[in-house]
Amino acid sequence: MKITLVGFQGEFDRAAGSGIRRYAYELYNNLSNLNLKNNYKFDIDHYEIPPIFNKNRALTYFIGAYKYMLLGKNKTDILHFISHNPAINGKLFRLKKQTKITIATAIEFGYMNYFDSSKIGREEMVHNIKDKLFWQLLQLNLKGTLGADYLIAISEQTKREAILLGYNKKNISVVNLGIDKRFSSIRLSEGSEKKSFIMGYLGTLRKRKNVEFAVKALNLITDPKVKFEIWGKGPDYAYLKQISKNKNIMFEGFAPEEKIVDIYDSFDAFAFPSLYEGFGLPILEAQARGLPVIIYKYGKIPKEVRRYCFEAESPEHMAQIIEQLKENGYSEKERKKAMEYARSFTWEKTAKKTLEIYKKVCDL
Repeated sequence: MKITLVGFQGEFDRAAGSGIRRYAYELYNNLSNLNLKNNYKFDIDHYEIPPIFNKNRALTYFIGAYKYMLLGKNKTDILHFISHNPAINGKLFRLKKQTKITIATAIEFGYMNYFDSSKIGREEMVHNIKDKLFWQLLQLNLKGTLGADYLIAISEQTKREAILLGYNKKNISVVNLGIDKRFSSIRLSEGSEKKSFIMGYLGTLRKRKNVEFAVKALNLITDPKVKFEIWGKGPDYAYLKQISKNKNIMFEGFAPEEKIVDIYDSFDAFAFPSLYEGFGLPILEAQARGLPVIIYKYGKIPKEVRRYCFEAESPEHMAQIIEQLKENGYSEKERKKAMEYARSFTWEKTAKKTLEIYKKVCDL
């Protein structure tokens, strides 16, 4: 029995850092380890779709995926697309007898027009005809995910979205993502008392992430001891700099993968006011490090992830929560519950549940 995981070039590289790349890397390696430990009788492999052109990522990978689909000669029993980007159609693969069954990981469907995607991405992406083409390709990519024989949804929220789009609920299973062991390591004592209270954000800077919400909250805080460190890059950088009225709002740039745990540990609290997430790994990573996490109350964040978060209704409300945390601290009882819960999400569990689905759909 052969299983092939398919992603884009670089998605199986641990150093890449983004959520989908962590998922690809960890799933492949944990499945390989399970195979070795338990002497399962299957071969696990992965294939990275190379780019066709260098500039337009959406177009180059869209074409690359279909080139792989139409010209590829790899034979496998299970073809598992770990990203929604390739715009797959499971029927074509089966017609070419490249595989017996196709599985796709459903990351999110929020960019589909069906879900009023203007609120979480269209406005930031579509400015001209070229952007409109990109947007249409994104729509096709997401629809293509629904062409797989079986879906693995990363959250109950994504599962509900797939069902609303017409996918057969009998062919969907939920397998949550995990956090790697780095985030469950012992946090070193800070030693002497800190002179400031540091709020942190770590992620891309784009409209969907709603970092503007947190910036506006920090603009309202006059306490010079409260600082806000923003780690990340993206198209909203210039705009966020422009609206930052508080000199204690600092833009730190790209967060190196090897320093992410240290960066989290430098924070006293974590802001993640995203409008929409398929899962929301940074929330669990921050909680695993013992941090209180503040989210936007009306953001679409899966229930599995938002369970122990502080929910802010407005920038004014977020400012109040930050000031309360600074003055009163984070309840040790709540910290422990959130930390233990976050650390219960492991990549080994993700791999084991994925393997159970392989067995279910292919009698492995």
